[in-house]
Amino acid sequence: MLPFLLAVFSTTTPTIGPEPSGVEFRVRLEPTVRAEPAAGRLLVLLVKEGSKIGPRTEPADGPFFEDPQPLYGIDARLAPGETALVGDAADSFPVKLSELPAGKYRAQARFDLVQRDSAWRREDGNLYSKPVAFEVPGAGTIDLALDKVVRVEPPRAIEGVEWFEVRSELLSKFRGQDVVLRAGVVLPVGFDAQRKYAAVYEVPGFGGNHRSASGPRKRDKDDVSAKSVLARETFKIVLDPEGPNGHTLFADSENNGPCGAALVRELIPALEKKYPLIAEPSARLLRGHSSGGWSTLWLALTYPDVFGATWSSSPDPVDFRRFQRIDLYGDENFYVRAGAEIASYRSGGAVRMTTRQENGGENVVGPDNTSGQQWDSWFAVFGPRNEHGHPAALYDPATGRIDRKIAESYRRYDIGALLRAEPSRYAPIFRQNVRLLCGGEDSFYLNEAVELLTRDLAATPSAPGPGYVTIVPGLDHGTIYSSEEMRRAPDEMLAHLRAKGHVAAAK
Repeated sequence: MLPFLLAVFSTTTPTIGPEPSGVEFRVRLEPTVRAEPAAGRLLVLLVKEGSKIGPRTEPADGPFFEDPQPLYGIDARLAPGETALVGDAADSFPVKLSELPAGKYRAQARFDLVQRDSAWRREDGNLYSKPVAFEVPGAGTIDLALDKVVRVEPPRAIEGVEWFEVRSELLSKFRGQDVVLRAGVVLPVGFDAQRKYAAVYEVPGFGGNHRSASGPRKRDKDDVSAKSVLARETFKIVLDPEGPNGHTLFADSENNGPCGAALVRELIPALEKKYPLIAEPSARLLRGHSSGGWSTLWLALTYPDVFGATWSSSPDPVDFRRFQRIDLYGDENFYVRAGAEIASYRSGGAVRMTTRQENGGENVVGPDNTSGQQWDSWFAVFGPRNEHGHPAALYDPATGRIDRKIAESYRRYDIGALLRAEPSRYAPIFRQNVRLLCGGEDSFYLNEAVELLTRDLAATPSAPGPGYVTIVPGLDHGTIYSSEEMRRAPDEMLAHLRAKGHVAAAK
């Protein structure tokens, strides 16, 4: 749970607010949606008219990458009918409320009560308000009513898809509460319970979970394309990578616990007990993009006796000399280099967000690295715990200065560094089991780390194999999906399974 550091006020309690000409928000917990007191992180998120955020997008779904918008937060405890004031004392991004530029805005409050997931709309019981329009100057105190509650429905029933759960003894012991491992299991088209099948384990990217298994599979029994043959010849198993600190990357870590061990020692054996799966490494394939790309690469390198091959794309940083654009071991500051702000996201050739902006938004959502968003999720996976039991900060959120001791602790997850330290261990796995793609203009600059990895691999002798690391020029984090190289993945998976005798040769 988050530490509740700031005072909460009833409607009659005096507060220190902004200057009289500024803006403040009075947020009320409506008794109609909750009869008990609520404690958590109270946010007010804004969208300015004329921004790139569409009018149908709710402010509560920020922070936004394409065009960062203002947001404000406090830790709060509210009884039904009580109010809290969000004013200049609140954590703020990018400016205090009293400094909000003139213009028309929409505001919305959300009250995060639990910390289980990176997406607040997937956490049952979270509260939020309707959007309210206001204008600066002249807005004064704006009332927002927490009169809506998140209700997470169970996954819908879909023909050919089953929702699988098993309690994790390892993670339950680590976290001191019951932890359930989840997967969306897509049965082979024309499923025959009397035969055994290979499996493609898919790890979603940041913000995704096992429910993406509800997507369609090709069902034409006469289609001989690789994608259709795979749909008939394999289980597709979509994993849930979420935890209290966001995406776990399926790596064992000091903050998240033994996530990789839980997968290979608990979830996969439970799946293979229930379903007719071939329990051999060569019949367990991995597929993932973005954070899922890093996860699947890490699993392939860490557990080569469990997984036979991976098809990973646009992975989170694979060499921490380019942690997005930062040299974790050589740079002094995460925000600036040579007096210039460091970009963290680009679109259409233009910088849309800097590391300072992205960190600023996360710090409002969850101070002390508790937001569960991208940077804080990396802190949780790669770094130690701090004195509060939260992920330790890699850099000072106010100044951007990198903590050298924390940075050095990240080396154990630096795939490039591991390859350089133990080439005889890792190079053969790359050459035999790893197929890795990345666009040369990746939206999050992830190509820069992949470029370093390709150089190290080229300098590392080992026997050739079907594996590759390929950078496709001109494509970004999303358009890489349109590449010919990506479209070849089903053919390569099918060729692998046929070579291992798990799928019959084409007639």
